[in-house]
Amino acid sequence: MTRPYYLPSLLLLGLLVLAFPACTSVQSLVESGHYEQAIVLAQRRLTGKQKKNPKYVAALEQAINRANEADLNQARYLTETGSPDWVRIHGIYDDIMRRQNALRPLLPLIDKKGRKANFRFVKVEGLIVEANAKAAEQLYRQGLSQLEAGRKGQKAAARAAYRYLDRVDDYHRGYRDSHELLAEARDLGRVYVTLELINESGAYLPREIQEELLRLRPGELDDFWREFDLEPRADRQYDYSARIVLRDVAVSPDQLSERRYVDEAKIVDGEEYVLDEKGKVAKDTLGNDITQPREVSVQAEVIEVLQQKSARVIGSIEVYDLRTDRLVDEEDLSAEATFEHYASTFRGDERALTSDSRNRIGSQPLPFPSNELLIFDAINLLKPQLADRLASSSRLI
Repeated sequence: MTRPYYLPSLLLLGLLVLAFPACTSVQSLVESGHYEQAIVLAQRRLTGKQKKNPKYVAALEQAINRANEADLNQARYLTETGSPDWVRIHGIYDDIMRRQNALRPLLPLIDKKGRKANFRFVKVEGLIVEANAKAAEQLYRQGLSQLEAGRKGQKAAARAAYRYLDRVDDYHRGYRDSHELLAEARDLGRVYVTLELINESGAYLPREIQEELLRLRPGELDDFWREFDLEPRADRQYDYSARIVLRDVAVSPDQLSERRYVDEAKIVDGEEYVLDEKGKVAKDTLGNDITQPREVSVQAEVIEVLQQKSARVIGSIEVYDLRTDRLVDEEDLSAEATFEHYASTFRGDERALTSDSRNRIGSQPLPFPSNELLIFDAINLLKPQLADRLASSSRLI
């Protein structure tokens, strides 16, 4: 049985081989104990070649045999310990099988001098079957042990039980009642969180504004181990309370400020006669009057009125462990919504206006937004911060 998590290690191994300097010989890799790198490098140099280089054939032979021997010794040692790690042992046998299966397309491997490589293959099929059974049993027992603590209210133990039991299927699908225990472990490891809004600002907040702040779509906050509820359910025992505390809600007064400035420009306004040194109209060679573009300076005074108003909301998110009545997380939050509008007019020569001024000319003053509308906008700016903070609290709950 080939474990899927070996694929990344194989890719990493290939990258490591490519990272070796070109001058690094396959033999030096073997001699330094880098058997896997030597195997990959030698196989790459031999694949597709009709005349097999004796150097690479010999290196591959040595690397395969030594790697198999080292793995078998390691597996034997682990098996003989008082508490063998069968998952690790299974992985070693998987390495041997992977290594041997990757070599089979090259067999028989004969170098260009006629020497046939002698690979000491290991019959690991039976060993893998045994390791499968024992790894599944071991993970099951470890999960069951953690689950006992989870049944006593230890959430971390229940989650550990889930991790053990979730791996059982990798070695023995449907092993005993592992699926039922897996579901129980998830249920015991899950925490339930209530969301609550507390207004300590002293400001009156219409109900619709409070409801908007709590409209966080709890389903989008939920993850594998946590579930949020806006409305507490009578049939559910809650583990944490996430309290959104509003400490200050401030709205600035309507502000009007006037700014006046002058735009100036030189423009062409018709034509004028060119005069000679005597002050008379100059003539060209045909006797025609000579003219040139006439430049004039023009001005326009711009009167600009700026309307401004803002609302700021300051608060924090506090997470309490309801089982111990202890604050486990707190972070300040703030958001500001602003209204800003320019109304402009001018007097003078329109041709003097810059493009920026021209774009603003003609806009009329607007009604100032109400305090409630600006607070509503600030609340909407606060919500993404709140959602991000609740999402990141998974490290604590």
